[in-house]
Amino acid sequence: MKIVERILSFAGWSIIIGLSVYFFLENIAVYFMGFRSSIFTRSPVWVALHLIGGSLVLITGPLQFAKWIRARYVNIHRVSGKIYIISAFVAGVSALRLSIVSPCVPCRVSLFILAMLTLGTTFSAWWAIKRRNITIHRQFMVRSYICAIAFVGVRIGGLVPLDFLFGPIPDATFDRTVNEYFFSFVPIIAGEIFMIWIPSLLIIKSKERITPEVG
Repeated sequence: MKIVERILSFAGWSIIIGLSVYFFLENIAVYFMGFRSSIFTRSPVWVALHLIGGSLVLITGPLQFAKWIRARYVNIHRVSGKIYIISAFVAGVSALRLSIVSPCVPCRVSLFILAMLTLGTTFSAWWAIKRRNITIHRQFMVRSYICAIAFVGVRIGGLVPLDFLFGPIPDATFDRTVNEYFFSFVPIIAGEIFMIWIPSLLIIKSKERITPEVG
């Protein structure tokens, strides 16, 4: 079982890191080569803050979940964790501002909610670790990172067309809106299912096995 878990973990992180690198090259690095979007010309400072904060989150995020770093290099884990939290706050606050001026008007609500969830989960992770509650801290760090990956999913949604779920959507604006909401909130719901729902049901099942029936 441990070998299977390691293989699945390696495959999962390979996909996440691979998509993050693709996202960085296609959506962030281009700004260093002179690309300027319409939203950048309207809010250059906020876009720059969002790009910097988001980039640092993508870099430091995987380090927070590497068990061998937590076990052998505690100082690196703590320093990268502080960088992650500060960067997530920067990315979240800037995303709130950008949600107001986003060219995709129907997408503004989903962007605003996702930004608020990023700030809320990141703050909760910081609050928990300040009170030495490691379990709650890890849970909210997972939630915070899922929100960060959701931002990535929204931007690279074109790589995974949702036609197989909803069929082709001729209207470009509606298609963009469906993409925004799907990749914003489905990862968050999936994270809760695997992190809370399934373990809770397994605990109930295990207790039923060891608890004798009365009567």
